[in-house]
Amino acid sequence: MSGAESAPVLVGIDAGLTNVTVTAFDAEGTELASASRATPAVETAPDRDEQDHDRLWATVCETVAAVLDDDALPPADIAGVGVAGHGHGLYGLDADGTPVCGIKSTDNRGIDAIEQHRPDAREEVVERLGWEPFGADPLSLLVWLREHDPATYDRLETVLFSKDVLTHRLTGECATDPSEGSVFYGPDAEYDERVFDALDIEEAYDALPPVVASTEPIGTVTKTAAAQTGFPEGTPVATGLQDVAACTLGAGIVSQGDGLIILGTWGQSVAVLDKPGDGDEGLPRRYLDGWLRYKGIRSGAACVEWFVENCGGDWRQEATERGCSPYDVYEEAVAGVASGANGLVFHPFLKGSTDDPNSAGGFYGLRLEHTTAHMLRAIYEGVAITQTSALDSIDANLDAIRLTGGGAQSETWTQLFADISALPVKVPAERETGALGAALCGGVAAGVYPNAGTAVERTVGTARRYDPDPQTNAQYRTVSEAFFEAKDAMERPWETLKSLATERRVE
Repeated sequence: MSGAESAPVLVGIDAGLTNVTVTAFDAEGTELASASRATPAVETAPDRDEQDHDRLWATVCETVAAVLDDDALPPADIAGVGVAGHGHGLYGLDADGTPVCGIKSTDNRGIDAIEQHRPDAREEVVERLGWEPFGADPLSLLVWLREHDPATYDRLETVLFSKDVLTHRLTGECATDPSEGSVFYGPDAEYDERVFDALDIEEAYDALPPVVASTEPIGTVTKTAAAQTGFPEGTPVATGLQDVAACTLGAGIVSQGDGLIILGTWGQSVAVLDKPGDGDEGLPRRYLDGWLRYKGIRSGAACVEWFVENCGGDWRQEATERGCSPYDVYEEAVAGVASGANGLVFHPFLKGSTDDPNSAGGFYGLRLEHTTAHMLRAIYEGVAITQTSALDSIDANLDAIRLTGGGAQSETWTQLFADISALPVKVPAERETGALGAALCGGVAAGVYPNAGTAVERTVGTARRYDPDPQTNAQYRTVSEAFFEAKDAMERPWETLKSLATERRVE
């Protein structure tokens, strides 16, 4: 542990679907060192997306080592560690602590599991939990395992989430936090056994882990974990948060007021509420002393990556010739197109949507005069319309939006969010808000801060602010109307097109 005169260092581990990021901060929230590694992929069957516990842990150890190699970061000064990870999915251990399953939140095997097994149970589950199972949630996956892989289901002794795999490796303790555990309970804030009875997965109820507050220590770094990571043995490890909740904390939101939009590979729209019943839309989860609700878009910034990879060769060549980043050229292309993309609308549902699994992406209003710059602008706008609309459906009385994720580095895109939402948009000073949120949990667990509110006051700042333009907002109201009219009209064609795509895969 750190000496009496040493400034405490806090480390946040953010194990996302795309990257594992480890960042060290001082007690004022200043980033000291950071490293990222690609989240290991596992080859699986179509519609499956799994994670190997050992490979994930090895990647985390490698990333931690890269941070601790920084000469300016004495490991002895590390006061606390916090962990965040992707939500939903299903991870589990057997009676010996051996990994049984690691199913990620992008897995599609459980989409129809509950309907096929107990269609009469869905209404009761929704009524008790306050949200509707969607396929990659642990309840649907448990039903799927019971029906299609009973050997794995029978071995399951402890149900965990992705970050819990890491806190278990660090401390030897099995537990989860309320932001994850509340997937299994409704407003009563405790596991609901009747949900498991309704789904005929009573055995899994006994496999649920203890719930420990996000800012409490789940344990300390063991001797084995210290040797593997470089963390000092005995360092307090906080229970941590699901990644959406970690980003919310790292963006400085601890109570109602500002909403959060995470503009990443996936996009999330998040609002903090006093009670789970305060909002009708989105998924409710416990968060600190209250609740939050969030709605996701399966392909947010991923839509831009898809388009520039397939259609941005000229822009990349220009960037090479100019000696600048391709993203500088993309930004210039979008900024050079007027609001509304000359009557072009894009649906950013390249991986479906959480509202409609049949939905798909598409350009609408495309004409000969449109260029790739118009199309890229329409993608920016389509993502922004989708995410701001989702946030408004959760809480229509917000004061401002805080925007995080890789897309928040785009000034044009950030201004779009302000103009479309008619709200000020603030970009936090720290880019790795998920890692910061995890680290702040570690700081409270280690006694560096008395509570999460104080931690945020000391560490979270604003890098940039964007105010909406009323005239542009009026124009975007018309664009948004066309966006949703086209979306509603496409529901039946999407279903037909998906069946054709399924037929081609079968052939």
